[in-house]
Amino acid sequence: MKQITLYLLSLFVSVLLLVGCSNEPPTPEELYKEEASGVVMVLNKFYYNVTLPSGDHLYFTSIGEDGTLTGLTDDINEIRKNCGYMTGTAFFINDRGMLLTNRHVASPIIDKAQVKQSLMNIIRYVKALYEARMSNLSDQYNALESQKQECVSEDSWGNVEVDQQRLSQIESEQSELQQQYNAAMLARDGVGDQLDPSCITIHPICELGIAYNDSYVSTESDFLGKNPCNVVRLSTDEETDLALLQLRSEKTPDACYVFSVDKRRGQSHWWNIFKKKSDTPSPDAPKIDQQLYMIGFNAGIVLANTRKGIKVQMTGGRITQMPDGSRLLYSIPTMQGSSGSPVVDDRGNLVGVNFAKLNGTDNFNFGIPLQKVRRFVTE
Repeated sequence: MKQITLYLLSLFVSVLLLVGCSNEPPTPEELYKEEASGVVMVLNKFYYNVTLPSGDHLYFTSIGEDGTLTGLTDDINEIRKNCGYMTGTAFFINDRGMLLTNRHVASPIIDKAQVKQSLMNIIRYVKALYEARMSNLSDQYNALESQKQECVSEDSWGNVEVDQQRLSQIESEQSELQQQYNAAMLARDGVGDQLDPSCITIHPICELGIAYNDSYVSTESDFLGKNPCNVVRLSTDEETDLALLQLRSEKTPDACYVFSVDKRRGQSHWWNIFKKKSDTPSPDAPKIDQQLYMIGFNAGIVLANTRKGIKVQMTGGRITQMPDGSRLLYSIPTMQGSSGSPVVDDRGNLVGVNFAKLNGTDNFNFGIPLQKVRRFVTE
């Protein structure tokens, strides 16, 4: 009996050793083939809504380098025809159509400092609107005034005749114009030369949709019409650039890979128990020079579009700075459009979410580490 027990124990240990030793990481090609289907391109069609203290609304799409507001208008129909567009990357994290991306992809935010720089432009624009309105009303009033002469005529005998009905109509129209003029002047004078930023509210109006890897896209309807998304939650932590989206269908397609934010892959559960500590670097504790991969849509549709549909890219690099728990610095090259991309280790474990790049270079970029991702997702 004792020999049988020793034999079984020896066999059990041999199996554990075999599992642990044979657990080689997949090749980059294998990783790409397995996980690419879980990464999607996000399209955000948006504009900004400015609410003034008077209750009036202005709309624009962006702030230029010189501080001017692009597409500034007070016509809601005009701005809807001339929205801004941006693309980013997101990835599935459960089977209910939930996607993780960056906050600035889901809801582009205008910096407060930039808003302050643009306030005078808004004020000047509002004043110009009211003054243009007053000028138009004045022109209409004067045109009616000249028509009054046509209401008075003289017959061949020198008798003066007055078209009282037409004259009364003109005076009634002038009275209405005068009221509108006075209201516009009052509103213009109510717009001060200095405006406290706290007196106005600015928020983005967004419409989001996604496109799957290997799918064909040619218009915005391929995103917004076929696969519309809702914003579930935005991080309230200024230093955590994360957002949760969800397909309106609330179902992740069966063919799409789902990234795990709380489990590891590539290790035997029993081997970990036996060893107490894994020999494989934990994604919770990335190390200097550790190999990482990012799967994302660099440059959006420009690079992604192929004859066989859009194709997500996988780029590699290494951790170049000791992680501080707040961010990961790595040498993975990125471009605009890669925001929200999953960053994984050589076994495909999620270690972070790409969110920013160092100005002036494409090869030093930042990711949000897994610990912060977990805290956000489980809030």
